[in-house]
Amino acid sequence: MKAKIFLLLTILTALFQQEVKAQATAYANIFCTIVAPVEIAKVMDMSAGKIISGNTAPSNQLSITSDNMNLSQDGKTNVAAFTISGKNNVFAVTLQNQPLELFNEKSNSVTVNNFASKTAMITDLGNGEQKVTISASLNVTKNQPTGNYDSKSPFNVTFNYN
Repeated sequence: MKAKIFLLLTILTALFQQEVKAQATAYANIFCTIVAPVEIAKVMDMSAGKIISGNTAPSNQLSITSDNMNLSQDGKTNVAAFTISGKNNVFAVTLQNQPLELFNEKSNSVTVNNFASKTAMITDLGNGEQKVTISASLNVTKNQPTGNYDSKSPFNVTFNYN
């Protein structure tokens, strides 16, 4: 019996003297680069100019684009324009994706949607700036009530670091 106990204690002692490695550790450094924020300046608001009301509206949807500047009676349509500036940064241009309602003095409305920009991504400003224009579609019905239509709030244009 004493021999069995001695043998068991010897085995247990040998097991406890063995190094047991149940885990391993690795290390990594942390770093970052702080860049100057992008600066955005509005150059121009969007305007469809004067549109003639009546049962002969040109179409249900008028495009406000830099390629189509003769929508209105007075020919004064404007795309929205912004200037962004910064240093050596890549930006993605994100536009409003929800329609925007414009209201006149009597609460009649028209809808603006399909916001678009030819500049979806700015790959490098270098040390300068770049102009970004935004176009949209204005949905006008035949016999649209007259008045000055305006949005209750501006539309969103976001420049995100990429």
